[in-house]
Amino acid sequence: MEYRFIDADNHYYESEDCFTRHGDEDVKQFVKWVSEGKRKYVLFGNVMQTMVANPTFDPITKPGIMHQRLKELAEGGQRRNFHGMDSTRFVLERLPAHYQDRDARLVVMDEQNLEKVWMFPTLAVGVEGLNPDNIDMTYRVFRAFNRWLEDDWGWAYQDRIYSAAAIPVLDPQRAVEELDFVLERGARLITLRPGPANGRSPGEREWDPFWARIQDADVPVAYHIHGGADQYDAAFQLLFQRHGVTDPAYHMNLKSAMFFGDRSILDTMLSLVLGNVFGRFPKLRIATVELGCAWVEYCMHVLDHAGVSITDRYIEAFGETVEERPSEVFKRHVSVSPFPEEDIAGLVDAIGADRVLFGSDWPHAEGTEQPADYARYLEKLGPGPARDILRDNALALLGPS
Repeated sequence: MEYRFIDADNHYYESEDCFTRHGDEDVKQFVKWVSEGKRKYVLFGNVMQTMVANPTFDPITKPGIMHQRLKELAEGGQRRNFHGMDSTRFVLERLPAHYQDRDARLVVMDEQNLEKVWMFPTLAVGVEGLNPDNIDMTYRVFRAFNRWLEDDWGWAYQDRIYSAAAIPVLDPQRAVEELDFVLERGARLITLRPGPANGRSPGEREWDPFWARIQDADVPVAYHIHGGADQYDAAFQLLFQRHGVTDPAYHMNLKSAMFFGDRSILDTMLSLVLGNVFGRFPKLRIATVELGCAWVEYCMHVLDHAGVSITDRYIEAFGETVEERPSEVFKRHVSVSPFPEEDIAGLVDAIGADRVLFGSDWPHAEGTEQPADYARYLEKLGPGPARDILRDNALALLGPS
């Protein structure tokens, strides 16, 4: 093509010292690597991180090996086993340098026709919910992580690699402190975990100082899919306990199958729009990444029906009202990165081509084998909308260099 792409969902694989290199002595005692035969695991306090099976990432699955099966499932294929995959198809490779080294990654980006990438964690997306009651330590762990991220990847390395600073949503005051820290050091992109903010709505006014700083800094916020424990777990634990099932693997598997990322991002968007966050902070720019788009039309349906149903008593209690059609607020402030196997044309019809982002999830197994493979799913949209999705929309969200 005559232009290079901007991928709004690239990933690195963290080094083993990502949480400890800049941690104080308490953090270094809290985050511990343990060995079991040839396998290594990482503990946060007394809780083992289980989302990533091999947190050393060596060896690692090759990019895109699950993508074809996910496409088959989206088209009505039968589910067979883990993500419908035959385990013999999980091809492993030794950890390449470009998964952990930014200069090596730039070389690969040139080969992949990528102008810029938004870069997200792999291991760190499963950490925030492990110790929700130990708020102080969780924020100290992520302070160390963000300092490591600045070291190894930079916030806007050569104006091509934009690393998303990770901020837990466990406490609004501590979140503001971490936000100020990364913004002062040059962060251009923020990533948050979707879902309840430690049991509260992210649209409540106690979070206003956080959103105010985001607006003043003029940086986009990306809600990216997260793994590990979260506040939906309790409901599933209770369900199984009532039936005498105590193995946590059962409720976790059911939760993953039923919710995946849809429930958490749906709840988040309902909270932000109906909580009138965008009314109070009209310059906010939100992106949803690796959360698909199947939830979007239903979300707008619920928003508009809720907008009609909200009573004067609700407004009196919470002091919030949305002055226009809530789905229009959503479409003005939220950009969505669909999975390539989803109905991208339908999403364009629903929210407009200028609100759709290209995200390959590279180099993860469930993403495309190469980032540019995503372009083939946009062919029927025509060259104008395709360029918007493959480049211009993500560039506009980043703002001026």
